[in-house]
This record gives sequence, structure tokens and C-alpha cells, in this order.
Amino acid sequence: MKIGELAEQVGMTVPAVRFYEQAGLLPKPPRTGSGYRVYGTSDLRRLELVRHAKNLGFSLKEIRRILRLREQGSCPCGEVISMLERHLSSTDEQIQRLRRFRGELAKTLAEWKHSPDDAVSGEVICGLIERTMRRQKEGRNGTSKR
Repeated sequence: MKIGELAEQVGMTVPAVRFYEQAGLLPKPPRTGSGYRVYGTSDLRRLELVRHAKNLGFSLKEIRRILRLREQGSCPCGEVISMLERHLSSTDEQIQRLRRFRGELAKTLAEWKHSPDDAVSGEVICGLIERTMRRQKEGRNGTSKR
């Protein structure tokens, strides 16, 4: 099959297929006499695996390692499990950071909603944001006025 057919079957664009080929995730295919790339079912399976691995959060470097291990005759499943464990741990950490961030946003919003709607001088862009900035700077400098 030609590159357009392969791209369509995998749900990618032609430039994406070329990118994966250049990145070493897809072997360079043979070409017809007129220069068209010719792909087979193994290329289709490989690209589907790459796409699914990307959807699971694997980096191109990790996917390349998985493919190389397999090409060398090793089963990459143990390494894949280790990689996914690291991704899961990292995701849990990100979720915790996002929960803390959400809490800070909710706290700030509640404070802002209960703030007086003061008239601002010409130098002030947004009093709410600028007050929050001052408080954070004071907190970092240890000069909190609370």
C-alpha cells in the first residue's frame, strides 16, 4: 500500500507517517520504480502500536527502545511495565500538584469575590491580581502582614 493508504488506515496524516519513519520508528520502505513508498501489513501494525503507545503516554524515545528490544529478539513487556509504572507515578504526582493548584485557585477566587470593589488608580491594571502578587512577594520575603 502507498503512504496515503497507510496513513488513512492508521488514522494519521501523511506527514506524521514520514515523521515516524524519519524518527526511526518505522523502517524505510522499499520504493516502486517511480519512487512511491510501498508499505505492508507489518508497517500498519507497527504504526498502530506507535500510535497507541503515544496515547498511553510513552515518549518517542521509549517507543524506539521497545521496538529495538523486539527487533533484537527480546520481549519488551517487562520494560514496558516498568515504564508504565513510572508514568503512573508521575501522573499521580501531577494530579496532586493540580489538586493543590485547584485549591489555591478556589481560595483566591473566594477572596476576590468578597473583596471590596475599590476604584483603582491609573497605574493599577487589575487590583485583584496585583494584591495577590504583593501578598505572594511578602510571603516569600517573610514580611507577611497577616
